[in-house]
Amino acid sequence: MSANAPRLTRRTVLKTAAAATLASPALAQTPAWPSRPVTLVVPYGPGASNDTFTRAIAEILQKKLGQPFLVDNRPGAGGFTGTNSVARAQPDGYTLLESPSSIAGYKPIMKVPMDPLKDLTPLSMIARSPAAMVVPSSLPVKTVKEFVEYAKANTDKVFYGFAGIGTTQHQQGELFKTQTGLKIKGVNYKSSADAQTDLVAGRLGMMIVSVSSTLGQITSGQLRLLAYADSNYPPGSPEAPTFAQAGVPGMEPAQLWWCFFAPPGLPRALAEKINATLNEAIMEPSFVALLQRGGATPAPVSIEEFTTVLKTEIAMVEQFAKEIGPIN
Repeated sequence: MSANAPRLTRRTVLKTAAAATLASPALAQTPAWPSRPVTLVVPYGPGASNDTFTRAIAEILQKKLGQPFLVDNRPGAGGFTGTNSVARAQPDGYTLLESPSSIAGYKPIMKVPMDPLKDLTPLSMIARSPAAMVVPSSLPVKTVKEFVEYAKANTDKVFYGFAGIGTTQHQQGELFKTQTGLKIKGVNYKSSADAQTDLVAGRLGMMIVSVSSTLGQITSGQLRLLAYADSNYPPGSPEAPTFAQAGVPGMEPAQLWWCFFAPPGLPRALAEKINATLNEAIMEPSFVALLQRGGATPAPVSIEEFTTVLKTEIAMVEQFAKEIGPIN
């Protein structure tokens, strides 16, 4: 070493490394998230459980993180319109998608160019709720057997509702027809809230929808709960038989769930941070209480666990599509 060479001290080395880090974008630390408003896209209209849960989470996150979380309803095409807009957004953590489990049917049933495992980044689940068969209180039936008998005698007068081709509501409705031999027709609505409005009014005869979406109308007496598609329903929910107990096997188990995605290409470290943040938010006492009042339970999971659930659901829908044949 030259006698004139500068003496290397620990302080000098640290200062040099820090300067190099600041000078190199590749080595620079990832900016804190969130540092500006975050948009939460709901691919359905306002009023349904998707919207209610997302707005509650947005409020919690805004209080915890000090940045606005804006809910953007983008309905259309059974949820595909809003979902596709997120798939095309920048993968920076500032545009997220809230979606129900019906996203698993986009490719196998709706035949749209959307694979949530490849075209989106799975982030986290929010909650689960069992599917439930509900009818308007004005319909003169109190059991599934009575409904089947009534529908067979009034085929041209009884319709079931669903919000989007290929959604879980649609799948369950078609499966119910197959298992019972009914010829009733389905009516496609822009949102579940719109369908439920017609159901309460008696313009529809039946829906198979998450109990969380209809609990208020059930407890108020506007709708009558006839059966669950899963025996594992939340404590405090109204009691009812499963489809198998009601004489219609092959319908359960069917749990509907809600989840979050980001655009494809989201950095893994940021995805993990958002996953942890969402898991904390859904376990806030106020949100857990909201879910319980709505017949749902929180579902905090890791990215890997959610991805496994999603893969399983897609495989089930693909098998269902083969068994049921074309849906129209």
